[in-house]
Amino acid sequence: MTTDALRPRHRFRGDGWSVDVREDGDLDIYTLRGEFDFAVSPKLDEVFPADPGARRVVLDMDEAEYCDSSCLQVLLRLAGRLREAGGKLAVVTTVPAVLRPIELLCLGDVMPVRPSLAETLASWDGEA
Repeated sequence: MTTDALRPRHRFRGDGWSVDVREDGDLDIYTLRGEFDFAVSPKLDEVFPADPGARRVVLDMDEAEYCDSSCLQVLLRLAGRLREAGGKLAVVTTVPAVLRPIELLCLGDVMPVRPSLAETLASWDGEA
Protein backbone atom coordinates (compact mmCIF):
# COMPACT_ATOMS: atom_id res chain seq x y z
CA MET A 1 0.00 0.00 0.00
CA THR A 2 1.50 3.32 -1.06
CA THR A 3 0.45 6.51 0.67
CA ASP A 4 1.27 10.08 -0.28
CA ALA A 5 3.66 10.24 2.68
CA LEU A 6 5.72 7.41 1.16
CA ARG A 7 5.99 8.91 -2.33
CA PRO A 8 9.10 10.97 -3.04
CA ARG A 9 8.35 14.71 -2.98
CA HIS A 10 11.63 15.61 -4.64
CA ARG A 11 14.08 13.63 -6.76
CA PHE A 12 17.66 14.58 -7.55
CA ARG A 13 19.80 12.61 -10.01
CA GLY A 14 23.29 12.67 -11.40
CA ASP A 15 25.75 10.35 -13.08
CA GLY A 16 25.76 7.26 -10.85
CA TRP A 17 23.77 8.69 -7.94
CA SER A 18 20.28 9.75 -6.91
CA VAL A 19 18.49 11.17 -3.87
CA ASP A 20 14.75 10.87 -3.24
CA VAL A 21 13.19 13.05 -0.55
CA ARG A 22 10.05 12.09 1.35
CA GLU A 23 8.42 14.39 3.88
CA ASP A 24 5.99 13.44 6.64
CA GLY A 25 5.26 16.13 9.22
CA ASP A 26 8.56 17.14 10.84
CA LEU A 27 10.34 14.09 9.36
CA ASP A 28 12.38 14.17 6.15
CA ILE A 29 13.74 10.94 4.70
CA TYR A 30 16.51 11.24 2.11
CA THR A 31 17.16 7.99 0.25
CA LEU A 32 20.66 8.06 -1.23
CA ARG A 33 21.54 5.59 -3.99
CA GLY A 34 24.79 5.03 -5.83
CA GLU A 35 28.29 6.42 -5.34
CA PHE A 36 28.93 9.65 -3.45
CA ASP A 37 32.41 11.01 -4.09
CA PHE A 38 34.25 14.30 -4.59
CA ALA A 39 32.53 14.96 -7.94
CA VAL A 40 29.09 14.57 -6.33
CA SER A 41 29.67 16.54 -3.11
CA PRO A 42 28.78 20.03 -4.51
CA LYS A 43 25.57 18.63 -5.99
CA LEU A 44 24.76 16.75 -2.79
CA ASP A 45 25.22 19.99 -0.84
CA GLU A 46 22.50 21.59 -3.00
CA VAL A 47 20.05 18.79 -2.14
CA PHE A 48 19.89 19.77 1.54
CA PRO A 49 18.24 23.00 2.74
CA ALA A 50 20.48 25.82 3.97
CA ASP A 51 18.08 26.33 6.90
CA PRO A 52 16.50 22.96 7.73
CA GLY A 53 14.80 24.16 10.90
CA ALA A 54 14.00 21.87 13.82
CA ARG A 55 13.32 18.82 11.69
CA ARG A 56 14.13 15.17 12.09
CA VAL A 57 16.20 14.00 9.12
CA VAL A 58 16.97 10.41 8.20
CA LEU A 59 19.61 9.66 5.59
CA ASP A 60 18.68 6.21 4.27
CA MET A 61 21.98 5.03 2.79
CA ASP A 62 21.22 1.32 2.47
CA GLU A 63 21.46 1.66 -1.31
CA ALA A 64 24.54 3.87 -1.31
CA GLU A 65 27.59 2.04 -2.62
CA TYR A 66 30.22 4.48 -1.41
CA CYS A 67 30.53 7.75 0.50
CA ASP A 68 33.87 9.55 0.60
CA SER A 69 35.11 12.20 3.02
CA SER A 70 33.94 15.12 0.85
CA CYS A 71 30.36 13.86 0.97
CA LEU A 72 30.67 13.10 4.67
CA GLN A 73 31.61 16.77 5.13
CA VAL A 74 28.35 17.73 3.39
CA LEU A 75 26.44 15.46 5.79
CA LEU A 76 28.30 16.88 8.80
CA ARG A 77 27.39 20.44 7.79
CA LEU A 78 23.75 19.37 7.54
CA ALA A 79 24.00 17.74 10.99
CA GLY A 80 25.43 20.97 12.41
CA ARG A 81 22.67 23.12 10.93
CA LEU A 82 20.04 20.74 12.28
CA ARG A 83 21.60 20.66 15.75
CA GLU A 84 21.74 24.48 15.88
CA ALA A 85 18.03 24.62 15.01
CA GLY A 86 17.03 21.91 17.49
CA GLY A 87 16.64 19.19 14.86
CA LYS A 88 18.08 15.69 14.63
CA LEU A 89 19.90 13.62 12.03
CA ALA A 90 20.51 9.90 11.75
CA VAL A 91 21.96 7.60 9.11
CA VAL A 92 20.24 4.32 8.28
CA THR A 93 22.57 1.79 6.70
CA THR A 94 24.11 -1.63 6.95
CA VAL A 95 26.46 -1.03 3.99
CA PRO A 96 30.10 -1.56 5.05
CA ALA A 97 31.44 1.01 2.54
CA VAL A 98 29.28 3.66 4.24
CA LEU A 99 29.62 2.44 7.84
CA ARG A 100 33.40 2.10 7.81
CA PRO A 101 34.31 5.76 7.17
CA ILE A 102 31.74 6.95 9.71
CA GLU A 103 33.21 4.58 12.30
CA LEU A 104 36.87 5.32 11.42
CA LEU A 105 36.27 9.07 11.73
CA CYS A 106 34.29 8.60 14.99
CA LEU A 107 31.27 10.46 13.60
CA GLY A 108 28.65 8.35 15.38
CA ASP A 109 27.94 11.02 18.01
CA VAL A 110 27.16 13.61 15.34
CA MET A 111 25.58 11.22 12.83
CA PRO A 112 24.20 8.22 14.72
CA VAL A 113 23.90 5.12 12.55
CA ARG A 114 21.01 2.70 12.90
CA PRO A 115 20.21 -0.43 10.87
CA SER A 116 16.60 0.56 10.13
CA LEU A 117 14.18 3.47 9.97
CA ALA A 118 12.02 1.83 12.64
CA GLU A 119 14.96 1.64 15.06
CA THR A 120 15.87 5.27 14.35
CA LEU A 121 12.35 6.51 15.04
CA ALA A 122 12.11 4.37 18.19
CA SER A 123 15.39 5.82 19.50
CA TRP A 124 14.11 9.35 18.92
CA ASP A 125 10.78 8.57 20.59
CA GLY A 126 12.70 7.27 23.61
CA GLU A 127 14.56 10.58 24.01
CA ALA A 128 11.48 12.52 25.12
